[in-house]
Amino acid sequence: MARKKSNNYFKMFSDIAEDAIKAAYFLENTVKNYDPDKIEEQNKAMHELEHAADLKKHEMMKCLISEFIAPIEREDIATLSYMLDDVLDSIEEVCQMFFMYNVKEMRPGAFDFVDLIVRSTEAMKACFDEFENFRKSDLIANKIVEVNVIEELADAMYFKEIRELYIKEQDPIKIMVWVQIYDKLESICDQCENVADTISSVIMKNS
Repeated sequence: MARKKSNNYFKMFSDIAEDAIKAAYFLENTVKNYDPDKIEEQNKAMHELEHAADLKKHEMMKCLISEFIAPIEREDIATLSYMLDDVLDSIEEVCQMFFMYNVKEMRPGAFDFVDLIVRSTEAMKACFDEFENFRKSDLIANKIVEVNVIEELADAMYFKEIRELYIKEQDPIKIMVWVQIYDKLESICDQCENVADTISSVIMKNS
C-alpha cells in the first residue's frame, strides 16, 4: 500500500502570502485612484480576495488535523496561518473604513503607507518561499530583516503623519477618522513583522 504523501504546508503558506500581496496591490490601487463612488464595490472585491485566502487557511487546518507527522511543530503551523489571516483581515478593514467613515478624499500619507504595505507583503512572501529550505537558504535571513526595516519605516511614517494631521487638519471628525485609518495601516506592517519574526523563531527551534 502506498504511503500517504504528507501535505506541503510551506507551499500552502506561500499561496496565502501571495493572496496578501494581491490584497496589498488592490489596496494600493484603491488609495492611489480613490473614488468614493466606487468604494462599496471595491469593498466587495476585496472581501472576495480575503475570503479566498480564508478558505486556504481552513484547508490547511483540515490537513493539519489529519496529519500524522508535520514538517514543523503543529502549533507553529497553526500560529503562522492565523497570523497570515490577520494580515489579510487588516488590509480588508482599511477598505471597510473608507466606506464606513464615508471618506471623500485621500491624504498623501496614505499613498506612502500603501507603498510600504506592498513592499512588506512581498518580503513576507519571500520568507515563506524560502522557508522549506531554510537550512540552505542565504536569502531568508535577509528577507526577515527587510520586513523588520519596513516596519521601522512605517513606525516613523506613522508619527510623522499623525503629527501633521493634528497640525494641519481643523476638522475634528477628519482627525478622528484618519487617526484610526493610520493606526490600521501601520498595524499591517506590524503584523507582517510578527509573521517574519515567528518564522525566525521557528527556524531557531529547528536548527
